[in-house]
Amino acid sequence: MSVKVEQALISPRYLAGPGDPAWVTAALHAGAGWSHGHDPLMPRVILTSPDQKSMLRLEPHPNEPWWHLSHRDGRTGSVWNASFDSGTPVELIASVTDALTDPGYNARAISAPYQPLWDAGWHSIRNGEFRSPDGRVRGEHFNLSGSRNWRVTASLDEDDPVWKAWFSSGTPRVLMAAFLQALADPEPVRRSHEQTVGLSRRRITLHWQEWPAESVARTLPERIERLAARRASPPPPAPPTPPPAPRRAR
Repeated sequence: MSVKVEQALISPRYLAGPGDPAWVTAALHAGAGWSHGHDPLMPRVILTSPDQKSMLRLEPHPNEPWWHLSHRDGRTGSVWNASFDSGTPVELIASVTDALTDPGYNARAISAPYQPLWDAGWHSIRNGEFRSPDGRVRGEHFNLSGSRNWRVTASLDEDDPVWKAWFSSGTPRVLMAAFLQALADPEPVRRSHEQTVGLSRRRITLHWQEWPAESVARTLPERIERLAARRASPPPPAPPTPPPAPRRAR
């Protein structure tokens, strides 16, 4: 007889608690080939992309975001940053890192990153603001010193934020679209007993289900295998470069 363990199915996912950081870190390292530093005296993880242009830092801090994702391309001048509080569900952070490490990343063109929210029935307010149907998530696309930044906040009540995510103005639209799609996804996420400790039950729906222990243990390795297989596949061709405009004869 196979051993079974209980898993909680929680929705909405943006109030499900952080989950297992390995969903992001192990996937980047073993699935996407990011290298990691090792300092046994520091409670932090630093991962760097194979091309050395992107870096993820996970560093516990009582009053600051725990997750920091940054990108700097000296050739193109592209620079952007994103940060996530400790309570941010790992599925939302992984949506960004998965999109960033997609071999077809540069071939995707996104004209409207808000589209996943509109499709899910979220409310657009004005001036780049949006909110979830239950009012628990609020997003802003705002000007700061002439730059357009993004801020997303999930709250239990008006003055009780659970987590915040911030994206600088240079963040590619494909990454914002991936994050917003994961944010609005109605599919519940799974959590273990330990991961539900301290979780507020006031605003969530939680159902316990029994799963084979072997199946639960295979969830992360299977995710890593999918990412590794994706990385091994040849990337799709980039969009064709439009021909130069013909020169007018004098």
